[in-house]
Amino acid sequence: MKPAIGRAGGQWIGLFFILFWVLIMPGQGRSQSLVISPDMQYDYAVKLLTDKDFSTAIVEFKRFLHFFPDSEKADHARFLLGACLVETQNFYEAARVFNDIILADNPGPVTREAYFYQSRAFEQMGNFGYAQIVLQNYLKLALDPDTKDRIHYQLGRLFLSMAAQGKDNALENAKNAFKAISLSGKAAYEVDHHLSLIQKAGQAPRKDPALAGILALIPGGGFAYCGRYKDALTTLLFNAGLIAGAWKAWDDDNKALAGVAGFVEAGFYTGNIYGAMSAAHKHNKAQTVKILDKTLTLEPSLNQDEYKLMFKLDF
Repeated sequence: MKPAIGRAGGQWIGLFFILFWVLIMPGQGRSQSLVISPDMQYDYAVKLLTDKDFSTAIVEFKRFLHFFPDSEKADHARFLLGACLVETQNFYEAARVFNDIILADNPGPVTREAYFYQSRAFEQMGNFGYAQIVLQNYLKLALDPDTKDRIHYQLGRLFLSMAAQGKDNALENAKNAFKAISLSGKAAYEVDHHLSLIQKAGQAPRKDPALAGILALIPGGGFAYCGRYKDALTTLLFNAGLIAGAWKAWDDDNKALAGVAGFVEAGFYTGNIYGAMSAAHKHNKAQTVKILDKTLTLEPSLNQDEYKLMFKLDF
């Protein structure tokens, strides 16, 4: 007769078989971990970009570059990271990302675009000097005529932006940049249209700041010269009132009050001269912007096939 196996013995035998199964076939008893491949991570970041979820795309592109720095898509990921930073107006960080691309030992397909985007980032920060330097440095390195034409075009557009900010000689520099575009590129970049636009901006009615300051020796005269008649009348009455008050206090032998009123009037009188000159500059800027405002519209749109953001400029 076979010995009977007790209840406790059966439990131990069952436990033994469970342990044996787990140790011999570990994949059967454990949940499998999810492995993210470079392509999966990159495609996910790109999808976020195309869905215009730029903030999340920035995180995912950074994650891709952290875990897969040697991937063949690393350069594209770095460039798209910079493009997303531009979209979220993180222009300083974007300029640094594009600079890393430009300074890479082995320039890749996105290096060319990095120059243009870095210049744009500096321009958006208001740093027109650096924006100009980036393009001019690239112009020294560029070999093919098409790239040179594009650089000249972007320089011309940059100078037009500077002209709208009232920068000296900006219109002349813009004209020279557009004229440097080759004959084959004239039609594509609408050179004649831009030159006509620059000519109109240069011939716009302008006010002489120095003359405005001289006319402001009579309070309000400078503002009247600039067409700001309400400001002219207010300035005249205010200064006249302070002068009359100071004179009355002096006539009443109240020299302390006369001194205070005279001091205040000196400040307002000086401000009247400075304000008139500033009004002339603002008038000139407004006339330039009135002509150039259509050229300064910046509308970002995505072009995923070329791994870049294309800016539509309504010149």
